[in-house]
Amino acid sequence: MPFQLPTQEEKHAYVHDQFERIAARYDLANDVISLGMHRFWKKLAVDVLIDGPGRSGNRQQRLSGKYLDVCCGTGDLALRIAERLDRDGEVTGLDFSGNMLEVAKQRTAKHEQSLSARTNFVQGDAQNLPFDDDSFDGAIISFGLRNLTQFDRGISEMARVVKPGGFVVNLDLGRAKGAFFAPMFKLYFRHFVPIVGAVLQNDRKAYTYLPESKSTYPDPEGITKLFQEAGLTNVRHVGLSSGSVALHVGVVAEK
Repeated sequence: MPFQLPTQEEKHAYVHDQFERIAARYDLANDVISLGMHRFWKKLAVDVLIDGPGRSGNRQQRLSGKYLDVCCGTGDLALRIAERLDRDGEVTGLDFSGNMLEVAKQRTAKHEQSLSARTNFVQGDAQNLPFDDDSFDGAIISFGLRNLTQFDRGISEMARVVKPGGFVVNLDLGRAKGAFFAPMFKLYFRHFVPIVGAVLQNDRKAYTYLPESKSTYPDPEGITKLFQEAGLTNVRHVGLSSGSVALHVGVVAEK
């Protein structure tokens, strides 16, 4: 039977069930699928979140501030943020999957106490964030927005909880470019990714959803529009890896 994406009504429970199943080996699968490139993309995204786009400041310098990692998964991005912060800094990772958060907590516990002390995790809904307005200096979501039932709601919620002048960042699938690369990427993404899921996770279904979900996810220009509709200003995006990944950033306006 051909694979069918879940309906809008089914999507939340469907995606939650998938992430509960694949949490244990999720990081290994990401390394294989992206050929390790997701580490570079996430490092760049964290630098943009904290320093802003196009700034060439001292990125070895540790800064203070409170940051939010939405759909944090196994916590790799949250820890990258924590590494950029001083002892007064703090990062909160939020995810709806308890199994993912358990992996995140175990991973964090293996790091030095000063790093784990400024990292905490919360189970919650990205479309209804359990935080007050203006609670954070910046917020980021990495390869999670396309899993939400309402993309606009997820972006608006991040904008709501970030202080004016702070950055909202989205790292997710883009639109591959190039006469050779674009069709090769499509072939790779649609056929190789499910094989990885079957071999590493014994879960071909979850890793078939991953490439198929791209069909309902806006292109980079569409995400830019959603950022603007959420009231974010100076919105821009850059394509990574020949456009296959898109990094968006917007500034929270005065409220």
